[in-house]
Amino acid sequence: MPQETKIADKYGVDKSLIAMFLRMSPEERLRANDDAFRTIRELRDAYRRHKTDERRPK
Repeated sequence: MPQETKIADKYGVDKSLIAMFLRMSPEERLRANDDAFRTIRELRDAYRRHKTDERRPK
């Protein structure tokens, strides 16, 4: 994602982020969503593995 100046309104809505997604094609938006979902899933799984490893005796 390109670096853009963050412009948030009084409610904390980042209008530059909205504008960035509106400039994307539907396929690009889906790809960005899939990438974010994959990253979240990987982080969640790594956190779970880390917590499980902490409980194992060494």
